Amino acid sequence: MILNLTHLRSDFKKYRKISKVLAFRLTTLIELTKTRSKFATFHTGSDYFKVSQKYDISERTIQRWSKSYAFGGVTELNSKKKSNKEKIIIKGWAAYLILEYRTLYNWGAETIQAHLSIDHSINLSLYKINQFLKSNKLIKHSLKKKLKNKHTKLVVVNDPGVHTQIDVKHLPKILANNHKTYVYNFVDHASRWEHKEAFDSYTPMNTKIFFENVIKKAPFAILSSQTDNGVEFTSKYISHLDQPRKNIFELYLVEKNIRHRLIPPGEKELNGLVERSHRADDEEFYHRIRPANLIEFNKILYEHSQWRNENRRKKPLGWKTTFEWLCEYSMKAENTVEVKLAS
Repeated sequence: MILNLTHLRSDFKKYRKISKVLAFRLTTLIELTKTRSKFATFHTGSDYFKVSQKYDISERTIQRWSKSYAFGGVTELNSKKKSNKEKIIIKGWAAYLILEYRTLYNWGAETIQAHLSIDHSINLSLYKINQFLKSNKLIKHSLKKKLKNKHTKLVVVNDPGVHTQIDVKHLPKILANNHKTYVYNFVDHASRWEHKEAFDSYTPMNTKIFFENVIKKAPFAILSSQTDNGVEFTSKYISHLDQPRKNIFELYLVEKNIRHRLIPPGEKELNGLVERSHRADDEEFYHRIRPANLIEFNKILYEHSQWRNENRRKKPLGWKTTFEWLCEYSMKAENTVEVKLAS
């Protein structure tokens, strides 16, 4: 494939004022021809690399332009291949849902795609959804590097109640009256079932009250619960080391025969399940509300917890909701019992 520099320059002068796109392609081919002549790189392929670096386009694109021009001149270089696929334009109900999901809940393209497909039978690619979000200036490009997590072991829990986590989040400015607020958050590992309540302080007594409500509302038996080493959960580090005494919450767990696991101090990542739930609430919920007082806040929190369990689809559950997952789990358990009885 040999490009003629004289013909290329002649075509460039002819089309430079007619088409900027065509002029750029001809400029690239002129540079390619000059590079080959100067460095004698026709057979090595490094000529494409040098030009691609200069004009910030791919080597494959330059090769395609070169073949097209050599085959049919400017006409072939200017031709555009028409795709048989119709261009999908997101509009109407699909556009409304994407905008609502992003502005209300700050969801990413993958979560939006799952809810559109399963709940509304609207099938769109991740690329299309991302492009729509970018065109509406709903995606911020961040150059911040994600920190590497030193805890890379994947923990799989198949049965609800076997492994649960509790944590407390301080929200100093959530209430209109500016009173201190602490949100207790409970998450089950297997089903991602959640329960949240707000208190004006974090104490062992409030922790006990919260956990009593969790036991009443949870659709499964709780066998174990994991917490950090805060004073609201344990007296291990504020009592005598040789004879550590238990606080009222720890005694309650002993009474209910529920195992209490404490994560090592400073290893916050080990409580990642409930920490991720906190972050989801920050992104999807807290920025949209301004309750007048604690009573109103707890009503809103209860509705939000119900919505998270009934409507929010979660990737670890195969994009099922928590209640869908629990229903399937119950049916499997019943079938297993029937098979054992029959045998």
